[in-house]
Amino acid sequence: MATLALAFTGAAVAPALAAPATTGIFADDLKPSSGADRDRAAVELGVRFSPDKSGSVTALQYYQGSGAKNVTTATLWSAQGSVLATVKFKASTTPGWRTIPLTKPVALTGGTSYVVSYQAPNGGYPSISRDLSSAKNQNGFTLKAGAGVYRYGATRAVPTSTFAGSNYLVDVVYQASGTTTTPAPTATPTPTATPKPTATPTPTATPTPTPTATPTPTPPPTTTPTPPASGGFVALGRSFPSSATTGVPAGVALTAYTGPCTIQTAGYVIDAKQVNCSLRILAKDVVIKNSKINGSVYADYNNNVGSFTITDSEVFAGNYAGTGIGDAFFTALRVEVTGGTRSINCYANCTVQDSYVHGQLHDTSGVNHESGIRVNTNSNLIHNTIACDAPDFAPDAGCSAAITGYPDFDPMQNNRIDNNLIIAGSGGYCTYGGSTAGKPYSGQTRDIRFTNNVWQRGTEMGAGGRGYVCGYWGPVTSFDINAPGAVWTNNLFDDGTAVAPAN
Repeated sequence: MATLALAFTGAAVAPALAAPATTGIFADDLKPSSGADRDRAAVELGVRFSPDKSGSVTALQYYQGSGAKNVTTATLWSAQGSVLATVKFKASTTPGWRTIPLTKPVALTGGTSYVVSYQAPNGGYPSISRDLSSAKNQNGFTLKAGAGVYRYGATRAVPTSTFAGSNYLVDVVYQASGTTTTPAPTATPTPTATPKPTATPTPTATPTPTPTATPTPTPPPTTTPTPPASGGFVALGRSFPSSATTGVPAGVALTAYTGPCTIQTAGYVIDAKQVNCSLRILAKDVVIKNSKINGSVYADYNNNVGSFTITDSEVFAGNYAGTGIGDAFFTALRVEVTGGTRSINCYANCTVQDSYVHGQLHDTSGVNHESGIRVNTNSNLIHNTIACDAPDFAPDAGCSAAITGYPDFDPMQNNRIDNNLIIAGSGGYCTYGGSTAGKPYSGQTRDIRFTNNVWQRGTEMGAGGRGYVCGYWGPVTSFDINAPGAVWTNNLFDDGTAVAPAN
């Protein structure tokens, strides 16, 4: 490979120009289907590409969204994560493509993979859902399936995670060797297909949570890319929750919460607040609504003194091991939960409905297993979008499943899982049904009901060439159809084929 020059580093600021007609990966008139994601975490967003011919990058481009603030850095990387060029520029609030010239062109080798990205320090990025689900070749560039990439955190590193084939509208201005003209790119196809997979084998036992108050987390890293422009994920003609249909409603002005973090007053109400602590619920009938919680919300099953309802709110569980909402005696409606190693723990007597969980901790230590929602006893999951999209990190970190249920510490009993969308790539299996062999209470599982759920197939081949099957091993495991009260009806892949129960 030719030596690659570092195009721009240091404190000086390069001008960011309005995009002229350019030669690059995407069409100059390409626009996002969503102008501003609800995510407010620092995130690096980019595209992985290979030029068909050797040539030079003369500028970097990104689409300035209406909600992306303080964007001042863009980077060109090798596929292995080496910085080939970085530019700094003044922030803008004007939506549209921005072109940032390099002080010195950077040579690229044809057929070699590279990444171009920019940092959105406050999230709010634009995107086109499912635009890069399938491999494609356009304008002299090859894009593999899942070419849109991201990485959470303010520390600069090459983005490698993917979700739902999202296009984050990042590009280069490219001059192929031996060419002198700059043709306009061809039109970009209409978005099509599905999400990011992560593969993890059958998880080990995770203890029943007995959380204590957790420290105030750092600002959110999480949310996965924006679903279709309709406002929700769509599968088999049904609409499912997304960032657009959960969380704090548009127009709600939040004020800082100054009340107690340990709630001991029955009927206490938190409304339209930014809460920067973990809430421990030690009173009955607490109400949390229209609020953002930078922490966790927790009522303990064993002491049975607290219960709560949380609606139209956002919970960021932090960039560390922990659970967003738990453990018992709660109802969560239209809630978006991100961060932590587990979004929600329905240990007992809880309902999660019309909600969206995703964006769990990226555990670079390689220690923790992540999951979307864990169920145990008297758990009701109704019409949610459930994902575990944390990437794998050696030796053992990664997603167990979108829905986990293991009879480790108690019998799994009386759980209703109805009309949920289970996002592909959510672990070794996307779902554990409660009858894992060899667990202490596996013989006592009863009344587990899976009805009307949809599993995304995904875009990655499963183990042993078994096809696209949601998780690396399959859509579901450890569901005993012969257990007392077991129900398995109308559970489908997103292509309409039946999902069979597997024990």
